Amino acid sequence: MAADVIRVLLDDAFRGDEISVEDRTGGGDHFQVTVVSASFNELTLIQQHRLVNAALAAPLADGTIHELRIRTKGTA
Repeated sequence: MAADVIRVLLDDAFRGDEISVEDRTGGGDHFQVTVVSASFNELTLIQQHRLVNAALAAPLADGTIHELRIRTKGTA
């Protein structure tokens, strides 16, 4: 269920972009997300990850996400 919430939050933040969410352990609190977005094209890796973290601020703050691995890539 948490994976669905994460997916919705990322879909809202990165509309029309390629997004995948994987529950790494099956426990619902360790995730790997991948986002491929044109909005990342001119950004550093840190800036890209900050955007993903900002989109997931609520589940990160309330403990829904215990561990988050982020992969990002621009489209250029």
